[in-house]
Amino acid sequence: MKRVVNIFLILIPILSYAQSNPESEIFQKVIDYEISKEASGIFIRCKKPKTFFNQTDFIEQTGLEVPKSVLNEIEKNAKMSTHGVWNSELIQEMSYHADFIKEKECLTSKDIEKLFERTGKRQSVISLSQPIFDSKFENCVVSVTYLKFTGSAYGQKYFLKKVYGVWVVIMEYDFWMT
Repeated sequence: MKRVVNIFLILIPILSYAQSNPESEIFQKVIDYEISKEASGIFIRCKKPKTFFNQTDFIEQTGLEVPKSVLNEIEKNAKMSTHGVWNSELIQEMSYHADFIKEKECLTSKDIEKLFERTGKRQSVISLSQPIFDSKFENCVVSVTYLKFTGSAYGQKYFLKKVYGVWVVIMEYDFWMT
């Protein structure tokens, strides 16, 4: 009996961390934000690209007054970021109709190529980078890319801040297009 109680006490913090994983919170916040801007349904790319951050560019483009210590932490953490893969379970947890998110599984690069070939039309495939946080997990930078067709893409970065326990998109910056 004691063993069961000890295992249960160990699992509680693990489960509560999994439910409040800051990466999944950012994923859901950015997808919600993108869906509110996009008229038609989107697909989500599995690949989680590395995030790049330069505080000089950030300051010039946003004009936000963010403490230097926070920007230093984000810049340092961005250098350590890696590529990864988003878990399709995050998409499945979101209760959106197919008009908003067209697939409940994220798409691989091959899936995206097949989609473009099969439809012959522009699509909205969104790619989210690995979120980069400060040490207190109160500020975050994430890159968002839209793949529209082979060779056609655009994107930007988002600066998010946790306000009263909820992630809020503060600013979009670093826009680009191909």
